[in-house]
Amino acid sequence: LNMLFLILQTIIILYIIFSIYSIIEIKKYNKNGLIIDLNNDINLKDELLSLNPILLHKKFNVDIEYLLKNYSSILVNNNENFISFKKMINNDNINVFKNKNLLQDTDLKEKINFDMNIFENFSIPILLYQEHSLTFLKGNQLVSKQFCKHNLNLIIILEGEITIYLINPKHKEDITNKDINIIKKYSHKYILKKGDTFIIPPNWYYLQENNNDLTIQYHIDASNLFTFHYNCLR
Repeated sequence: LNMLFLILQTIIILYIIFSIYSIIEIKKYNKNGLIIDLNNDINLKDELLSLNPILLHKKFNVDIEYLLKNYSSILVNNNENFISFKKMINNDNINVFKNKNLLQDTDLKEKINFDMNIFENFSIPILLYQEHSLTFLKGNQLVSKQFCKHNLNLIIILEGEITIYLINPKHKEDITNKDINIIKKYSHKYILKKGDTFIIPPNWYYLQENNNDLTIQYHIDASNLFTFHYNCLR
C-alpha cells in the first residue's frame, strides 16, 4: 500500500512539474511572427515550433448542397433561438459563431475528418481536449476580437471566403478596449478561401469580416494533457 501511495505521489508531482513547464511554454509567442503559406505539411513542425501562424492548403468537399440535403431539419442554436439549418441558410443575414450542436447531432464531423495526426511527433503532448464547432456567416458580418488560448487554434474554410485580421500578442496593450479601426492597424490582413486551413498560435488575437456571400468555417481548438485546465480557465 505504501508503494502504491509513493507511485501515485510521484505521478502527481511529475504532472504538476510538467504542467508548470507547459503553462510557461504556452505563454511564449513570436514577436516577429508572420503568416507562413504551406502547400503541404512537410515543414509544419518547424513553423509550429517557430510559433508562426500557418496557412495550410487542404481540400474538403463539404458543400452547401450536401448540407441542405442531409441536415436541413437539424435545429441550430442562433443566440438562444433555435431554427432549422435550412431556414437559417436561406436568411440574408447569418452570424452563428462556433456552434457545436450541428456537429453533435450529425455525422458531419466524421465526414470532414480532419487529420489531427499531422500534429503527432511534435512537441505537443497528447491533445487531450479538443473542441469542434462550426461558424456560419452571411451578409455584412463582423466577428469581434477573439483570443486564441489553446495550443492549437484551427479555422478551416468549408465554404466561401472570409477576411481575417490577425494580431500579434505584442500588441495586446495597443488593442485593449480600442475601436475596431484602431485594432485593424496592428493586424495582418489575409483572405481565407475555401479549402484553407489556418493554424493560429496561442495568445494571438483575430477579427473576421464577411461580405455578403455565405461562409462556413470548421473550428478545432485543442489543448494538451498539461495545459487544458489552464486554457479552460483563462
